Amino acid sequence: MGNDVKSTAPAFPGREIILYEIRQALGRTAPGGGSCLVVEGAAGTGKSELLRLAGKHGEASGFGLVAGSAVPLDTGAPFSTLRRVLRENLPARDYALLTDRRTFDPLAPVDRIVEYLRRTTRLRPLLVALDDAHLVDDLTADALRNLIDASASLPVLWILARGASRTPGHAQETIDWLIREGAARHRLESLSAEAVAEITAELLGACPDDDVLALVARVNGNPFLLNELLVTSLSDGRICVQDGVAVLVDAEPAPAFRQAVVHHLRGLSHECLRILDAVAVLGPRFSIHEAAGLLGRNPVELLPLIGELIAASVLEDEGPCLSFRHPLVRETLYDRLSGPSRTALHREAAATLWREGRSAPTFLEHLMLGRRSDGDGLTPAAPHQEARFVPPAGQVALAARRTAASTAPPSAPSAPYAELMYRTTLRYSAAQVQGLHGQMVAHARTALRIARDHGDRTNRAHHQLWLAIALTASDEFDQAGEILAERCDPSDHVALPWVRPMWHYHRAQLKLAAGRLDDADEDAVEAVRICERLDAPSLAVGPLALRIRVAVHRNELTEANRHVDHASLLSAAASGAALEELSWVTALLHSAENDRQSALDTLSRVYSGVPKRPLLLTREPHAGACLVRTALNAGDCERATAVAEAARLVATRNPTVASAVAAAAHAEGVLCNDVDRLRAAVSAYRTGPRPLSLAAATEDLALAENDAGARSTAIGLLDEALARYQNHGARGDALRVRKTLRSLAVRRRTRGRDRDLDPVEGPRARWDQLTPSELRVVRLVAQGLTNREVAEKLFLSPHTVDSHLRHSFTKLGVTSRVELTRQVLTHEEIPPAGSG
Repeated sequence: MGNDVKSTAPAFPGREIILYEIRQALGRTAPGGGSCLVVEGAAGTGKSELLRLAGKHGEASGFGLVAGSAVPLDTGAPFSTLRRVLRENLPARDYALLTDRRTFDPLAPVDRIVEYLRRTTRLRPLLVALDDAHLVDDLTADALRNLIDASASLPVLWILARGASRTPGHAQETIDWLIREGAARHRLESLSAEAVAEITAELLGACPDDDVLALVARVNGNPFLLNELLVTSLSDGRICVQDGVAVLVDAEPAPAFRQAVVHHLRGLSHECLRILDAVAVLGPRFSIHEAAGLLGRNPVELLPLIGELIAASVLEDEGPCLSFRHPLVRETLYDRLSGPSRTALHREAAATLWREGRSAPTFLEHLMLGRRSDGDGLTPAAPHQEARFVPPAGQVALAARRTAASTAPPSAPSAPYAELMYRTTLRYSAAQVQGLHGQMVAHARTALRIARDHGDRTNRAHHQLWLAIALTASDEFDQAGEILAERCDPSDHVALPWVRPMWHYHRAQLKLAAGRLDDADEDAVEAVRICERLDAPSLAVGPLALRIRVAVHRNELTEANRHVDHASLLSAAASGAALEELSWVTALLHSAENDRQSALDTLSRVYSGVPKRPLLLTREPHAGACLVRTALNAGDCERATAVAEAARLVATRNPTVASAVAAAAHAEGVLCNDVDRLRAAVSAYRTGPRPLSLAAATEDLALAENDAGARSTAIGLLDEALARYQNHGARGDALRVRKTLRSLAVRRRTRGRDRDLDPVEGPRARWDQLTPSELRVVRLVAQGLTNREVAEKLFLSPHTVDSHLRHSFTKLGVTSRVELTRQVLTHEEIPPAGSG
């Protein structure tokens, strides 16, 4: 496989929420009424990419686009930013006002620009995107303040991006004023470990090994540095792809990456850059007094510059010390120093650290690295390594006093907790994306051990959830169930509130995989309810997708469509995994409605990721066969083959996981209509814990056997699949199998709650559809209790009662509580209200 590289990741993982907010703002602006968004972030956090994506979405939504960027030279040239941004948009006579140096009224062009905005927005709404707005000249800043205020009644959305460094100036004051006046403010933080892992896998097109993950962890979630590190390392041969795995060949970043880092820091002042060059010698952590001593400055003089570097996310405040936010930035600054400069700075650092009372090993390392070429009693050592030296006579006594308390060489300090946890998170996420179940389990257990050793209760609950997910994927349902059966105490998750809804969601996934549809739906309902209370709508997409799948299994297609509409409203800010699952279950719904083309179109996002990103197949193994069938039904053999290859890839990586092996054989069997492979799938599924997957494979084997002329064998297999579907309440699947049996001139009587699917069955069929939970709610409602009273009596949430009631209305075909009561009177004797 060649070392080709993509220029950027196809999506922007980790920035879904802000993109969702921008789309919402565009939607609010289109009907009329302007607004302003301010996006803040350190260099490299993706401000420019966000503006590009905002412009792309705006144009797709019918907006006109005016976009541009300020540059450092703008600050000294009146109207320079406005001139550059509006050159292609403003009429010549109006543009002349921006270039005529004889114009003394600085607000004269504003009226003309407002008139231009009025004319333009009569035809369509307008998006104005300005990058690096903190660099605009003073007159442009004044104009912006007036323009944004004057266009408040027009359909104009202004998006201003500024850096994190808060250097004083009129432009910064203007942006601060806009925020005080109501402009929405969004700050871009570092990418999460999960987003870093996803981008790494996407850019490399392969599963990164542990060394690659350790390398990317050093950028601390900066999108620009991450992209540059991966692109330059791959292009320079320092990362290579072998058999689908990205392997680190050389941990030293490429020269092109060093140049990119220098470019990354271009927005800092000359004084800040001088400080960084010096303190890079001090190591990853240092104090302000040490920096001041090295530079020969008063510590107080450095405080504003240190503040600028912290605001720009180059340095971090760690209490008594400062540290480089990105270790690779420090290493680049250190490596670009000339030899003489580096030597001089190390000697000064040795003297400074001695005065500050730092440990002898640290002092001696700098003394060694600052040795002169003419020899001063020190032996050479490589940079960044512990110094070994023979001190000059005048220094022996001092060094001895410093080290007397220690009889052994200092051991290397252990990695900080945050770094350990970050790296483990990266490894777990990468393993999950690539479908490496065993590694997922191992990394989750490692994370749990690290959290336990450091007394971190919050992260322990988080990583228990990781472990449950990994165990579910590995078919270890009993172990996963033990973890998820524990009560999810809200007090455990104050710092990570999203753990609570995800706990219910993944418990619902486990129950669904085990064929417990009703129980799975109840947990999914609770997950959605908690997401709504936390005001975290994007987290509800996964639970809603699960509810869609349950509804399709039950043949409740109206209910499934309602969940699709709900999830679609929330999907803009959802993660890639949740969107893939939503696409898949929506396609299942389309297939149940016999809309094959819509099913294929809905799955375009999923198909584009296989076989390199088999994430959906790791979460739901038998999805592979469904995806293959959907592609074949639409005549797309290429996509069907790619999915089968992805399923085989997951099976190869997990040879001991029965469902992974079965799913690969199932997908290949559907692809080729191969009886032997489908028999192998059924055989493997019989050893696993997934009854609905087994039923689906049995059904497909029956069809293949019938095509091969083995009608009686096919009928026996269909009977087995039908019984399994009925036992687990999958009424929609049971209906499909009965139709197939009828095509073979076989009619099977239905039982209980499945009778409504056959019009010839009795009128009681609808009543028999109700689950025990729904029956308990219906009986109390028929006694005249309100939803809240029912909830209190059954110890349920009102939201759950409402859900059961809506399901009951749908199944019984009623639209009011009066009609519901008539149904209860027909089928049961109602006890008097208030009786136990």
